[in-house]
Amino acid sequence: MQEIVINGSTHKFPQDWQEVSRHKLPALLKNLFVLPESGETYHELLRITLGYTSKQWGRIMDRLFGKKSPEANKDQSALVLAELLRQLSWMWQTDLTVAPFSSFEVDGQRWEVFTEGFRSMSFGELSDAYIHAQAFIKQLVEGEERLDMLVATLCRPKRKRKYQNDPDWNGDEREDYNEHIAANRAKLLTGRFFDEKVLVLVYFLGTVKNFFSYFDLFENDGSKPPVPEDFPGQSLIKNQYELSQKQIFGSMSQTKRANVHEVFQFLEEHRKDVKAEIERNKSKN
Repeated sequence: MQEIVINGSTHKFPQDWQEVSRHKLPALLKNLFVLPESGETYHELLRITLGYTSKQWGRIMDRLFGKKSPEANKDQSALVLAELLRQLSWMWQTDLTVAPFSSFEVDGQRWEVFTEGFRSMSFGELSDAYIHAQAFIKQLVEGEERLDMLVATLCRPKRKRKYQNDPDWNGDEREDYNEHIAANRAKLLTGRFFDEKVLVLVYFLGTVKNFFSYFDLFENDGSKPPVPEDFPGQSLIKNQYELSQKQIFGSMSQTKRANVHEVFQFLEEHRKDVKAEIERNKSKN
């Protein structure tokens, strides 16, 4: 966290998403990813980051750029603001891997957002979410239908029963994922909650890129599958079938319910074994 002094007051300037106060995240992300880029959004990013109210920021800007301020002072102030904004450039360049909010309300019910790092996510949920995200980005279905499906997949109501002492609890406070329930819930999002949906999408894309990079499964930087796919998520679906056929995690339904970290760890070790076997065969020839 960097400290800067403005008008005699010391302010903390974050250097990455981990250092941003949680209560500031939604407003910052809205100005970054939802609203059209403009001078106004730049000012809002600075104001929110520095912790000023709109009224306080307005008074400061009036003092710096008002009619009574000399032109030389205005030029100097503009340079200072430009430098401050430059120091926030990481916001455009760094993937979002911290939750923009813990939950949001849909018709009187709180929907919980997935945990950071996919700590309690199942393989089936990640596969479906990845497919919905790519389908929305590529607009395979025009409009927000697949975005609604993505959010309904990733954001769900909290479990109702006392689950913390259940020996089968997987650590997820959300209800168990069910693709059919998610499809029904997605209809509740139609034409609504655009701000929340965009933030969930950005959070998911940043987290999935970061998650893929931890595993030696791809020939590139780990942010996407190594070969072109005939449809989004083809390699994930293929792995579901192959793992269930070999009964590594059990049946197809059990494979989908398996923790995504355990599945990817197995796939990584299996890939290493396959590569080692190929090298051994080469040395024999």
